[in-house]
Amino acid sequence: MFNDSFIWGRLFIPLIMIFVLGLMVFVHRRQVFKYLYIVNIFLYLVAIITYFILENHPVGQPFPYPWMIVIPFVWAISIFLAFGLSFASLSAFVIEQAQRHIWARIIIGLVVLAIMIAIAIGIYYFIEIIRVIGYF
Repeated sequence: MFNDSFIWGRLFIPLIMIFVLGLMVFVHRRQVFKYLYIVNIFLYLVAIITYFILENHPVGQPFPYPWMIVIPFVWAISIFLAFGLSFASLSAFVIEQAQRHIWARIIIGLVVLAIMIAIAIGIYYFIEIIRVIGYF
């Protein structure tokens, strides 16, 4: 299992996010967001369990039960939904905390700055690709 080159994205990052989301459930004041965090934790747990099932299954062998054919789809859906909900959860948490704390405002400013830099880099690479192709 530890020989998997994608273990960070499939096991360690979800475990870290489960811990962070658990802290957010404990700290956050609004009940609606707590349910969002709990659903996100559940999705990460489903993704980790299905990852272990897929990792321990021999390659090229059929699944022992017919219903186990859906496990790769369950893993893919749960991990992508969990990553998307994590982005939404962290954004909602930081925006909610920005109303009361200066550290959250600083984080929002740094994220906006990072997005502007990423857009500028993307535009630069787009222009370079177009220049290599020969349209400019």
